[in-house]
Amino acid sequence: MMTSQEKRPGLWSRFWGWLKGAPASGPTRRSTEQAPPPPSPLPPLTQVADAGQPLAIPAMGEAYDFEVQVEATWTAVATDLDALNTRSGRQAEGVRQAVRDKIWQVGRSFGPHEALDAERAMTERLPHELCFTDTEGSLRCSVKVRVRPDARVIQHLLPYSQRYLDAVSNQVLLLKRADLVEELADRWRDVLAEFLDQEVGDLVLPYAAQLTDKSFAVAVSGLESDRRTARAELAEVLDRAAKSHTRVGLFEFAETYEAALLAFRRSQGLAGEIGDAS
Repeated sequence: MMTSQEKRPGLWSRFWGWLKGAPASGPTRRSTEQAPPPPSPLPPLTQVADAGQPLAIPAMGEAYDFEVQVEATWTAVATDLDALNTRSGRQAEGVRQAVRDKIWQVGRSFGPHEALDAERAMTERLPHELCFTDTEGSLRCSVKVRVRPDARVIQHLLPYSQRYLDAVSNQVLLLKRADLVEELADRWRDVLAEFLDQEVGDLVLPYAAQLTDKSFAVAVSGLESDRRTARAELAEVLDRAAKSHTRVGLFEFAETYEAALLAFRRSQGLAGEIGDAS
């Protein structure tokens, strides 16, 4: 409801005001519109890109160069990544020059085949951060390097790397084969032991080996042959010792040797009594 002060003027008052050119008066209205908030600041953008072509840094001896690729991580306030890419591209050569100045002498401390060690040493020399300023503001840049040997060095080392890979692969296969042979030999030994229905220990191992793997069987057979020869030689030595002590009158000592020899023969599966050449 309008108050007494907000009532519309009468007809004559409006007509008189029209004659004098005064604007028609009416009830006042309060403005409800607010000023727009200030725009939010743009967040900084980050982009990772290679800084131009790789650098050629001389290695020890000066005959070969390390191939050093500089990777730059750019951070700046920009409208979009395309704008940041354009701005960083204008500074790429400055980044390459700054990195070259820091690592130029490092390469000469390493042989042309020691790219990994050279990369670690060069990384320690790199600046923590580089700053640039252009018409649109400031840019911050952190860098790292990737180092590769000279292409001629790679070509020279390729045959050695191939032989190394062959040796490693062969080792893995042999270890796997040994595991499989061991598993099969143990299984066949258990089968033969169950078939004989007695505790036979390693006596059936040569036979289990023949059922497992040809190379393994040959090795086990040779080992068993050597062991059999050694057992026979030991038995012969004990036999002679027992007879010698008997002749000198040490009967009790000879009896001890004789008992030991008999026990040894039985444990090793050697037939015949003491003194028997069979």
